Amino acid sequence: MSVVRNLSDTINRDGLSLYLLAAGCLALGPWSDTAMQWFALDRSGLAAGEYWRFWTGQLVHSSWAHLWMNMLGLVILQQLFGTELRLLVWLWGFAVLSLVIGVCWLAFDDRGWLPFIGYDYVVGLSALLHGLYAFGACLAMRRDSLLAAAALLVIGGKVVWELVNGPSAYTSGLIDLPVASSTHFYGFVGGLVLGAAMTVSANRARP
Repeated sequence: MSVVRNLSDTINRDGLSLYLLAAGCLALGPWSDTAMQWFALDRSGLAAGEYWRFWTGQLVHSSWAHLWMNMLGLVILQQLFGTELRLLVWLWGFAVLSLVIGVCWLAFDDRGWLPFIGYDYVVGLSALLHGLYAFGACLAMRRDSLLAAAALLVIGGKVVWELVNGPSAYTSGLIDLPVASSTHFYGFVGGLVLGAAMTVSANRARP
């Protein structure tokens, strides 16, 4: 009983509203071709004025493996940074970062400025997760600077690895789709900027 009690005490129960993202992903699950057609982050759709794709594209997945990998990432995010990512905070992060990811993907991919391959469409929560990890880590610096720094180092290292070596071929095979590593980069940098800006603003607001 003591082991179960100790384990229960270590579980973070803050930020459970983050699992609304999981519900959204399941609602636009990989079993539906219609979901891919109407909600993916798609160049032609955005050009036609279908701007909801900036946000719904984060929730659509190409396969069950793709979905469950991102759900695991979401669970870890909530356990590490749920204290910081309360409902209104992560909703703000979702709104801003999804737009940043989509606009940067449209603006920079296929331009030859960065070593990324351009795709006609991208789907999946991973780009947003990269952003929310960076965002949450910045906000957590005052609570646990070691945890926050470690998370930034790990996620940032992964992004740099993808910049230098390209995305994982194994992951691409697992999710039945090329990994759009550019969106991971945009999400991570966007999360850093947003998190740093909010931290500075909060520090200035304190007497």
